[in-house]
Amino acid sequence: MSTQDIIKTGAFIFLYLLLQILLVRNLILWDVALCFVYFAAILLLPGEMPTTSVLLVSFFIGLTVDIFYNTAGVHAAACTFIGLIRRNYLKYIFPTKNLENELNVSFREMGGLKFFQYVLGLTFIHCLLVFFLEAGGFGYFLITIVKVVASFIFTSLTIFLLSVFTNNLQKS
Repeated sequence: MSTQDIIKTGAFIFLYLLLQILLVRNLILWDVALCFVYFAAILLLPGEMPTTSVLLVSFFIGLTVDIFYNTAGVHAAACTFIGLIRRNYLKYIFPTKNLENELNVSFREMGGLKFFQYVLGLTFIHCLLVFFLEAGGFGYFLITIVKVVASFIFTSLTIFLLSVFTNNLQKS
């Protein structure tokens, strides 16, 4: 990664965190659906980024959200786990690509269907982890599943729409 790529990635992470903390934090639908737009910062990290760096960045992103949400490590744990499985999930979606050299994680490079599959898979796992860690177990299973599904749909649509919008901005 060049210095310019590192600065660009850092700026995107900062913008997604700012968006989450200042705007999206108070955006809750029907008291069950939360939007985790900050999660896009992890999803859109460069494909050639080493797993150790992804883990550190993911932990930092989750910890920052935990500080502002007062959630005692729930987001940090979920984000770190996503950072751990992200590379293997990309290899699963693109079994013939060389991740170190060829893959740019974006709507434009991956195509709509593969990008949507990528976002859906990791967002579902993230929402599942966040809400079950927050619940502290399976005691409130039904309401937790409702929150997982509603937040998964809300977050996935938001990330996908932001990606399409930024893709259209990059084309012009």
